[in-house]
Amino acid sequence: MRNLAKTSNRLQKLIKDYAKLQEKAAENAYLLEKRIAEIKRATHNLPESELKQNIHSWIKQAESDVTKAKEDFKFQFAEQLQILLKQDGRTMRGHFPLLRIGLYTLRLNFDLGEATLFFGPEVERIGLKIAFTPQKIYEALKRFDDSLQTIKESPHDLYEKLHAAYERRLALSGKQYGEKVLVTDVLHEFVMLQQSKKFLIDPQKSHFRDYSRVKLSYMLYYLKKEKALHDMHLHVATFDATTNKQHSVWVPDNEEGEGTHYTYISFENA
Repeated sequence: MRNLAKTSNRLQKLIKDYAKLQEKAAENAYLLEKRIAEIKRATHNLPESELKQNIHSWIKQAESDVTKAKEDFKFQFAEQLQILLKQDGRTMRGHFPLLRIGLYTLRLNFDLGEATLFFGPEVERIGLKIAFTPQKIYEALKRFDDSLQTIKESPHDLYEKLHAAYERRLALSGKQYGEKVLVTDVLHEFVMLQQSKKFLIDPQKSHFRDYSRVKLSYMLYYLKKEKALHDMHLHVATFDATTNKQHSVWVPDNEEGEGTHYTYISFENA
């Protein structure tokens, strides 16, 4: 009897909580689903009775209501995010759980309430477990994109540094000018050229200037877009190489997020 009373009290509490959440059904759709699962588990301890049958009937109707609420929530979520993106002239395409927004991909896990942001078609992960609201997702994307597009150096200066990085890599590998070199190796040299004298004298972590793969990728896209590649050539990666980040880099082709993986880089002989 004591266990039955305990189960009854728990069911009353869960159903009361469910009713409160249902006041904003679409917004609380996934919480409602969890409450139904808890109510289901609690009814296992009830003896066979008319009450148990009534609760099972109620659960069946509640599950149907929650299915609709989840669809309403997804629609509202997409609509609110689209409105925010339009403020910056951005568009959103695709279908849940994957949405493409310009150079970025957004993966949404509605069951867990998680959002993950990627650069390109899930090439480089940028943000994991962003707060699951349209506003927070928009803010995270805008903050990262604003930072990415803040390029302080001119296309000419970036080209010259890449050229110097290529020549350094040739010297290290014993190759002749004009030969192909792994693009990732050249980018490593480029990062070293970005460092201050302080780092070269005392290479502590605190002196290091961070330069991510995404930033390097966007820099190459920026040079392509500004028609500042001149005599530099990027060589398309084989399919196998695209899965190896040590040997290839994905670079956007346009603002819609289409892009190409490259393995090698070379400069023409003067």
